Amino acid sequence: MGGIELRGATKRFALPDRELTALDSIDMTIPEGAFAALIGPSGCGKSTLLRMIADVLQPTEGQIAVAGQPPKAARLSHRIGFVFQAATLLPWRTVRENVRLPLEIAGVTPRRSPEALIDLVGLHGFEDARPAQLSGGMQQRVAIARALVLEPSVLLMDEPFGALDEITRQRMNVELLRIWKESGTTAVLVTHSISEAVFMADTVHVLSANPGRLAGSVEIDLPRPRSLGQMKLPAFNALENAVRDLLFLDDRPAEQAPRRPKVAAVGS
Repeated sequence: MGGIELRGATKRFALPDRELTALDSIDMTIPEGAFAALIGPSGCGKSTLLRMIADVLQPTEGQIAVAGQPPKAARLSHRIGFVFQAATLLPWRTVRENVRLPLEIAGVTPRRSPEALIDLVGLHGFEDARPAQLSGGMQQRVAIARALVLEPSVLLMDEPFGALDEITRQRMNVELLRIWKESGTTAVLVTHSISEAVFMADTVHVLSANPGRLAGSVEIDLPRPRSLGQMKLPAFNALENAVRDLLFLDDRPAEQAPRRPKVAAVGS
């Protein structure tokens, strides 16, 4: 089992003068092998939710299961890979050495070599390059290969392409979908981009803020493999609007509440 289950997941932080509820009673199911996107306004708890799944943070209340295990057990058994917004590569190590780093820390021998993963992310011929010799997009490819080297069941990504220009970002999105399909992982992507969420995901989960709650989930029924040409289609625009309606639902008067096609509301 490589899916993710959250039931009543809540996170509170103790501040000097009060208690802050960052996430409140999140119920979410991400099936094995699916690609899910998390989107919401800044401060809604997207990254906090990702870190709870990864066992970086622990929920105050509720339960989380990753690949059929508690997050800590999944982390210790190398079932979770994580890609941050910054590639965080060690500058004195080559591409090959950066990808190998988790293997050295864990003391394990993989079934798939670092070189095979470097090929998978499209960096054949750059095995001996240093990070300073790579573009931002190439550095993120190395970070993705590093996250996959322990063959995780779940790949978590916190805005991995947020610092890239729009052209490079869209190309990287296409590449990431190819890598995800070939690796067979369950993927979760945090993003601020509506079009990126719709293009990448099987389901877009929309969070509202103060505190972070699941406003609803939009099922993306676009065929795979995805292509950039699909972004021009009316069906793509309709899905973007469904996500946008959920994101800005609280900003509209009740009489202007939008109709929400293809949206599975919380509790439905």
